Amino acid sequence: MRARALEVDRLTWEEDRVTGAENHLWLVSASDFEGDPDAYAARLDAFLDEARTRPALAGPVRLGYVGVPPIVEGLYGFLESLGARVVFNETQRQFCLPYPDLPLDEAYRRYTYPYDVFGRVEDIRREIARRRIHGIVHYVQAFCFRQMEDMILRKTVGVPVLTLEGDRPMAVDARTRTRLESFVEMLQGVG
Repeated sequence: MRARALEVDRLTWEEDRVTGAENHLWLVSASDFEGDPDAYAARLDAFLDEARTRPALAGPVRLGYVGVPPIVEGLYGFLESLGARVVFNETQRQFCLPYPDLPLDEAYRRYTYPYDVFGRVEDIRREIARRRIHGIVHYVQAFCFRQMEDMILRKTVGVPVLTLEGDRPMAVDARTRTRLESFVEMLQGVG
């Protein structure tokens, strides 16, 4: 089933048929199959059948999303309204163990998120190149030790990074909208 969840990811970045929000939800759900593997598999297969027939999505700015899965409601939709698409959800992709050809124990050994930042950086850089990513949105929770990783990411990933910080579930607020608008506008100017 991991391979089918990864098909959602491929349809996101390679064929531009799946939104960043859809990618996020399917990959996060692949960690526990929503408590019902059979029902998850049936819904996933139906989604894949539908998504494969979609036209390619527009959005010249290709973003990666790294860090804690977002608790900011409407983040992906807002980015798409600006002409940007999230084509890489780092942690969510790791949740579905993106090595379907490996035995489960080896896939877990390659799981980057719970380990040091340098293994994550290597994976992120590889995906930036493969997915043709223009910039990274790095989301951190307030008071989380992962904030310390932000400087390392900024210095090593090779593309511009915008860091968003949250402390509770909320909608995209005015300050965040302004920061995202400026970031996407900057990336449009260099792409």
